Order: sequence, then structure tokens, then C-alpha cells
Amino acid sequence: MGGDAVLEAVSAKLGIEPDQTTPDGKFSLERLECNAACDFAPVLMVNWEFMDNMTPEKAEKMLDDLAADKDVQSTRGATITSWREAERVLAGFNDGRADEGPSAGDASLLGKTIADEQGWAAPKGGKA
Repeated sequence: MGGDAVLEAVSAKLGIEPDQTTPDGKFSLERLECNAACDFAPVLMVNWEFMDNMTPEKAEKMLDDLAADKDVQSTRGATITSWREAERVLAGFNDGRADEGPSAGDASLLGKTIADEQGWAAPKGGKA
């Protein structure tokens, strides 16, 4: 769905291959086959924040912005933090930002949207 083209562009832009880090230590690159976000593919992650519907051009601009220390916001709303801050969240420390962005996008919510429009609901549970 375009992930290989995004990876090639990022690799060329940074001058590194997957599983390498730039000489300045600012960027590391890892290839991941599935990020469980098919409805937003291709997906790129930065410090565990999703960047959905990525293109090579969007990836290159994002890298330029990150290299220039500009604020970059993930497509799901959260502002990209440092890796140190991301590590703390992964370790279970609350950063107060859990609700900073949307939890699901239109593609993920399409079934619920149709059900709401049609007045559909799950059957009531009962004894089997």
C-alpha cells in the first residue's frame, strides 16, 4: 500500500538503512511489516505516534521539520515528543496527553457510523 516507497524515501533522505541510526544520533530507522493500521496505510511511526496515510513527500517534509526542531503533530493529534518522553509513557508514567488526539479515524468508525444512521444495535445478551 505504499510502505516500501515511503521507506525508500526516508532511507535516502536520512542516508541510512533500516536498523541504522544517523551519525548525529537524531534519527533511527526500523522497518515494520504490520502496524495494525491497515485502514490508514501506509503508516509511519515517530516515537510511537502514528503518521497515517503517509507519502514519500509527506515523510520528507516531516523529517525536515523534525530536524529543524519544529513542532510536528501526528495525524492522530498528539504532538511528537522526544524519545526520552516517549520511553516514560511506554514505561507506564502518565504524561497527561492520553486524550490529546482522536482515538480512531473515519475508516475505523465506518461500521459504527452506518449502524448509527440505520438505527442498528447489537442484540441483547441472554442465556444460551
